[in-house]
Amino acid sequence: MSLISVVGSLNVDVSYRVRMMPVPGETVLAVDRARSFGGKGGNQAVAAAALGAEVQFVGAVGQDEQGLSYLQHLSGLDVDVAGVAQLEGSDTGTAMILVDDSGENLIVVEPGANALLDGLWVRHVLSGTSAKVVLAQLEVPVAALEAAAAVIAGDAVLVLNPAPMPPDGRVLENLLRRVDVLVPNRKELGQLAGEEEPRTLAQVRECLDSLAFEGSVVVTLGSDGAMVREPGSDPEHLPALRVEPVDTTGAGDAFCGALAFGIARGRTLRESVESAIEVAGRSTLHRGAQPDPAAHPPGSADARSL
Repeated sequence: MSLISVVGSLNVDVSYRVRMMPVPGETVLAVDRARSFGGKGGNQAVAAAALGAEVQFVGAVGQDEQGLSYLQHLSGLDVDVAGVAQLEGSDTGTAMILVDDSGENLIVVEPGANALLDGLWVRHVLSGTSAKVVLAQLEVPVAALEAAAAVIAGDAVLVLNPAPMPPDGRVLENLLRRVDVLVPNRKELGQLAGEEEPRTLAQVRECLDSLAFEGSVVVTLGSDGAMVREPGSDPEHLPALRVEPVDTTGAGDAFCGALAFGIARGRTLRESVESAIEVAGRSTLHRGAQPDPAAHPPGSADARSL
């Protein structure tokens, strides 16, 4: 089994179901409310573990009930949490999520302990690990990710999901030099390329042409699937799985976890993206950013169809 190290965020989510998204100044009533585990890092780690990967998590929570319950949750899904720092005097990260009847979502995150993840801690945890893939996002400090990039073994693949993008993308320049596979959505691609958000597949290709990044790029396009560009090759569009979504929260994270799983297993990037598209599509058929562990035990056939 190939090890995936996820360096990222852990949040406890409170989701509100609404008929339609409010516009500025409008109040809407929620149909129901649910508490669940989230954070881009946690979601991606759980997706990879559900597919049968060996997953190590590197991150931070507070010394509070929410942090303890999250660590117990991850341990129950066979995610190694020895690399999660429990920080005194800090709260575990939280997120407020609105989901409307079409399955679209709006998310507000309060980082809490995620913002305090320390580069020295990351170096300590990752030193000597045999990870095939290191998967990272931007809900933790860039300095912590630079520390991860500096310490991982030379044959490990560094996958970065650049979300959420910082206001000034120049802070990513040093990190991007070490990234092997970049996984933005269309808006993030536009920000990285210094262009408007590409709406059409032709515009996505144009953005990729103007992107100053030499590694592989996988652009997630939601209902349009994904666009893959490998060094020296033209971009290739791969269509989405056709489903009627219930909740798109976490679909991009399911994609990233499945992508990392495929790469760790030695599949080609294209094969890994094809599998990730299917996993992301199926993830929209249930509510919440993570699958129900009781319904989908790690490594089970049902989990592999998520």
